[in-house]
Parts: sequence; structure tokens; C-alpha cells
Amino acid sequence: MRSEPARIERRPLERADSVVEVLAPAGWTDARVEAWLDWADGDTDLPAAIFQKADAIAEQAGSLGLLTDSRARAAFRRDLGAALLSGRLAIAEPRAHDTPTLIAAGEPGFEKALNTLRARRRGRVAARAAATALAQGLQGVMDAIARCEGDPAACADPQSNLGLARAAEAARAAGATDVMIMDAMTLARAGEDIWSAQAQFESGDGPGLIAQVAADQAIAQVALAAASWETGAVVAAFAPGAGAGIAETWTATRGGIDVLAFGTGEDFDASGFDDAVGLAAIALAAFGGPVALGLGGIADWLAAQGLAYDSREGRDAARDLYLKARQAMADIPLAGGLAVFDDPDLTLRLGGASAAAAPWLGAVTVAETEDGAHTRVLSEAALRGLAVLGVDPAAARAHLLGRLDLSDSPAIDHVALKARGFTDHEIAAAEAALPFAAHLRDAFSPQVVDAGFLSDVLGASDADLADPDFDTLRQAGFSDDEIAVAEAHVLGAGALTDAPFLTPDQRAVFLTAEDLGPTPYFTMLAALQPALHLPAIAEIELEWDTAPADAQALLAEAGQARAAALRIRRGDAPLSFALDLPKVAEPPPRAVREPEAAVPPPPQERIVERIVERDRTRRKLPDRRKGYIQKAAVGGHKVYLHTGEYDDGELGEIFIDMHKEGAAFRSLMNNFAIGISIGLQYGVPLEEFVDAFVFTRFEPAGPVTGNDSVKSATSILDYIFRELGISYLGRDELANADGELNADGLGRGKAEGDAEESEPQPASHFISRGFARGATPDNLVFLPSANARGARLEADVCAACGDLAVVRKGASLICESCGVRAGPQDSGRTG
Repeated sequence: MRSEPARIERRPLERADSVVEVLAPAGWTDARVEAWLDWADGDTDLPAAIFQKADAIAEQAGSLGLLTDSRARAAFRRDLGAALLSGRLAIAEPRAHDTPTLIAAGEPGFEKALNTLRARRRGRVAARAAATALAQGLQGVMDAIARCEGDPAACADPQSNLGLARAAEAARAAGATDVMIMDAMTLARAGEDIWSAQAQFESGDGPGLIAQVAADQAIAQVALAAASWETGAVVAAFAPGAGAGIAETWTATRGGIDVLAFGTGEDFDASGFDDAVGLAAIALAAFGGPVALGLGGIADWLAAQGLAYDSREGRDAARDLYLKARQAMADIPLAGGLAVFDDPDLTLRLGGASAAAAPWLGAVTVAETEDGAHTRVLSEAALRGLAVLGVDPAAARAHLLGRLDLSDSPAIDHVALKARGFTDHEIAAAEAALPFAAHLRDAFSPQVVDAGFLSDVLGASDADLADPDFDTLRQAGFSDDEIAVAEAHVLGAGALTDAPFLTPDQRAVFLTAEDLGPTPYFTMLAALQPALHLPAIAEIELEWDTAPADAQALLAEAGQARAAALRIRRGDAPLSFALDLPKVAEPPPRAVREPEAAVPPPPQERIVERIVERDRTRRKLPDRRKGYIQKAAVGGHKVYLHTGEYDDGELGEIFIDMHKEGAAFRSLMNNFAIGISIGLQYGVPLEEFVDAFVFTRFEPAGPVTGNDSVKSATSILDYIFRELGISYLGRDELANADGELNADGLGRGKAEGDAEESEPQPASHFISRGFARGATPDNLVFLPSANARGARLEADVCAACGDLAVVRKGASLICESCGVRAGPQDSGRTG
């Protein structure tokens, strides 16, 4: 078989730990490329890596006698590599699985086996949570040493590094022993960045127990339903003798074929399909042991032909395709063979074509644009099916994906928006966000429409804008019905089942798994079973908040539909889930009658804490505010820090400008400053920001010029928050004056560390005349207390010359600098 050559391109791919340049087919998504990279052991030249894998498989097949000579091996390598690179075929490496336990319902140890599996699952969950907390605690120990500046030995000593002492206590509370804490400290001193205490647990993708149960017994299996619901590791086998075949499926080497790639109807490439099945069968057999080959994308293949999944015609067409595949691999010696299973990795490598034979997921898919953004489009199967049924694809696209234009939208169009104060600017911004919006309110969110417009024109408060559920259209006065009608027109209905231009039979073709429910899935697998070598396993995922009774109902339904086997799993709970628990008052202490001769206990000291809850409201800055601008250079990179203050002098906002840096870095710093300002205005103490960002390390870093207190910084953020801590919190320990060790560990030398004597400075040097509207007195000076004569804390100032030299001689005050005599009423006090 020869596959169409794929166009190869070089593209950047962001992985978990790095960004790599990858050679891959142009039509593949980043997620698909990454799945193939994992299979190719991380080799970024995917074509070369795929053909190397094909060569290795050919050698294994030749050694097992599956390929007769070198010519056959060369042809097999060529065809297999081309099929893999085209995405029509995918092979998974053999997986190591513990053999699941097989036990029949009604045996003496049946319920005990279920309870043992549930206990093991609970233990794994608890151990995983404990290991995560332990790893975080030990990482905190290492971070406390990494953030420390100065002598490395002192940084690793809890007596000198109080942050390390606190982190060690937290690690102890998480269950770490002192030996583990010492190991983490040793690794930190050696320069390790990450210390992982995560234990290795079972992946959970294979079953732990296969329960052989008669179909008419499923409804009575309360214990089986509870174990299936809780663990997700139980397979209920209904077909007689299916348990052994299911165990073989999970330990088998798996492969998959994308059937839609071979066409549909009269255009179906039967010869190419047979060749692909033969290639896959030989490739799987080359690994030795049992194999399982699946056909991916059956539901898409049926929809592309205009056949309903839940119809006799659809089931017959699917069964005939599996029978054809079985015939194509009849001459190849295999243990195992054709199967139905769910393998997420294989599905991803086949471009979303699952071998589970499950109902259709829908006509809309997500595609990547050239700039890496994701947008919704009609799937290939939907387009082919619409063409077979004679339906206009433009009408279907408008119904599914919307018009992405507000000009002709019912209820909410340009005219209606302008009547409520929107201008062309706001409307254009919202329409530009429509292709990437899940709901209409997302296109009008405060992140898209200017917050100043929302507050000044629509009257939204700061609390409204901070609410994640804020709806601009509701704020503008549109009703829920108007928003729903406009959203369906602009963003589409999302399904073809209610399209007015389709007949009931046509709508049945586009019914999804959510529309159909589980029964058609069970019926399809029962119809396919005669064509399979291994039992078909139906996999159903329940919502996370379902109950064991839902699992029991599914078991009964699968048994009645004559499905061979069923595995039930639950989805993960949302990360934001939290129980809303009431506050329970502590019961009053019980009165205890003391013996008459008992000595009253000595009074105990009580520590009373008062918790004051504050509303999370934003404190607005005055319209005319004071502050200062500090210009400096960090490592040769100029940075301007601009502060804004409340009337009481408390810091309320900052601006960070770096005009000669790249646009991305400048924008990042500007938005970071906005985030800090919002936090300050909502009451986050400046101390928290200072402690969080000092000693952060990234470029630019190095010597600081232009600042009288900070002489060196490990990053821009380190410099910014050193300056703010010194200026607003009196954190003088953050200053690194001349002669001290700099943040980069280098000294300045004695000659550079000689500080000039402080001189009195006029008040206008520190107070903004613009803010004071020119009212700052010119003859007011700030006198440095360190250079005052005699180091007096309180002294007389001459009104004529302003010098601190007025002495009392008899009843008069005389200035020793200018000789002016003044009475007691003329003298002034500094303070």
C-alpha cells in the first residue's frame, strides 16, 4: 500500500519544559505532534524517527518469519513508514500491566475482592495526596536556601536563615523526617533546582478486577456497582467466557486505523484498507504476545455517509467493515486480533479517531490557525455527510458556528448597541473577539471592552468589574431572552439536531453521544461482536457527582442490550470545588464538680484572637495624587518607577516603564504593574509583595545606577521592590549601600564605599511643587539628623539664614552663623 505523501514543515512546539523545533506533517495539530513525539522517544525529526521505528519493526517481523526475505522487509518498511507518517495508522508500544484478577459473581470471595480493590484505591489516593504535600514541603526547604543572599553556609543554617527554619517546620508538618529535610538542604546547596518526592503509583488506565456476571444478575449487583463507581477499575463481563479475552485486551500491543482516511460509499478504497490492515497486523505481531487492532472513527465514517449511528443500516455497515478487516488479517498468525477499545494516546495520534466505536461527538471540531490560535470549524465527517444528504454547507455552518457578525443580529445589533451608548470602537472590539468566544458575554467582557467605558457609560462599579460572572449586555439593559436569541445567531446553536432545514431522518444522522445516551452504544457493540476476535468493552464516563445507583442502572442497561463487557469510570471533580460548610459553634464546657478538699488550679493564661473580616472592596485613589518618579538603570537597562499615593501617604499604584526593551517585555512589565496596583487597592499589604519579589533572579541584573540606596539587584523586580520597601516600609535592610556585598555576590571596595557627608536639602527637592500648586516654601529645608551639630534631636533654627546655629545668651537668642539677634517668640523648632 502506498499512502499520499504528507507535506512536512518545521514548526516550534512548546513542551512542558522547553520549546523545540519539530519536523512534522503540516496538517497535524500541536497536540497530535506531541503525541507522536512521545512515541518517537522525543526525536524532533518525526519523519526520520518514524521510518527508524518502521525499520526496527520490519527487522523484528523478519526474525519471527512474518516477512520472507529482504525485499519483503524493505517494502514493508517503506509502506509502514508512509502509513504512519500519513496518520492513517498508529502503533502503540507494548505496555506493562498487572494481569487483572478474574472472578465470577457468586463465588465465595467475590465481594471480598471488590472491597479489597476499593481499599487499595483509597490508599493510593491518600498516598498520592500525602506525597504531593511532602514534595511541596521539601521543595519549600530548597527554595528558602535558593532565595537566601550571602554566605552559603549561613543560608543553609536554620539558626541564621529564619525562612529556612519556617520551611523546615512546614515540611515536618507535612510528614517529612529530619533526615529527609537534611537531604533537601544538601541538594539545595549542591545547586539542584527541583527535588521530587512524588512516589510512583499505578497509572490507573488498566482494570484491577474483571467480574464475570450474567446479564440478568447485573441489576442485583449492588456491591459491583459501588466498586465500579468508586474505583473505575472494574470491568463487568456479561458474555460467557469474556473475562479471559478482556484480560488479553489490556495486556495486548495495540494499534489503530483511521477508516475515514480511506473514503466512504462508492469512493471507499477497499484495496488500500486491506493493505493497511495487513500492515498493522504484521507490525503488531512483530512485538510478540497478544495484539489488539482497532478501527478508529467508526461514528465519523457513518456520519460521512449519511448513516445514522442508531439505525439498522448504520450497524450493518459498521459490522461489514469489521468483517472485511477480519478477512484481511486472516492469514497472519496472531494471538488476539480485531478488538474494540478506548486508548487516548492512539486516538490522539490518529487525529481524534477513537477505536471505541462510540457514538459521534458532534459536527464541530477545533482547528489551529496559522498564528497558533484555536477556532471552531466543521469537521470533515460533517462536511461529507452534508454533501451526501444534499444540505447546503453554508447554511449548516451558519447554524452551527454562527455568523460572527452583529450587524444583522436579532435583538442585539449595531443600532441597539449604539442606542445604549456603545460606539463603533467598542462594537469592533467585541466583533473581533467573536471567533474565540464560547458565549456572547465573553466578547463583551471587561478584558475586551474598555473598563472605563463600562464604568463611565454603563455605570458598572469596581465590584461589578471584578466579578467573573459580570455580563456587559445585562448591564446595558438587554434581557436574557434577547441575549440568548442573539447568541444563537452570532455564535451558532452548536448542534444540527434542531436545524430547521433538516428532515427528522437527516437530523438522526447528526445525533451525538449526549443526544443518544448509552443504549445505542451498547447495541452497536453487540452488533459488532461476531466480527471481533476479542470481547468489545463499552467504556462509560459518569459525571463526578453521580451516585452508585447510576452505575447500577448502567450495568443493568448494558446487560439487557447484550453488550459483552462494561467499564464505568467517573470524571474528575473541578479544581474549584469546595464544600460550603456552616460555622459550628463550640459547645460550652461541661461543668465538673470538684471535690471539697481539692485545691483550685492556678489561673491559666488565655490567648484571645480577634478576627476582623473586611469586605473585598477597592479603595480608589484620589484624582489628584502625589508620588515620585525614580529613574535608575539595572545592569545597563533603564527603568522608570512611578508611584501614586493616597492622601495619607500609603502606596496605591505603581507604573514601570522600560522604553528601550522589546515590546513583549515592556507590555509584560506594564501589566505586572497594573496587577500590583489592583492588589494594593484591594488591601494586599505592600509587605507581602516585597517579601514575594525581592531576590528574584532573571536578566537584566547586576549593578544599579541612579538610586542612592539600591546599588545592585538580581532582577528588575528585585530592584523595584527593594526601592518600594525602603521608601514606604522603612525596610533599610533591603538597601545594599556601597562597601557591602552586592546582590550578585561581588563587593565594591573601600574606595568606592566612602559616602559623602550629607548636606541639608531644600524641601522642594522632595515635595512636588506641581502637586502643591507652587505652595512649597522655598526657605524650608530638611536637615539630616546624622550631621546636626552635637547630634541634637531638637534644635533652634535661625529665621534669617536657616542654619542650625541659634544659641541662647541670657534672655536673647543669637545665631552664631549670621549674628542676628531674635527674641524667644522669633525662634522656631524643627520637628
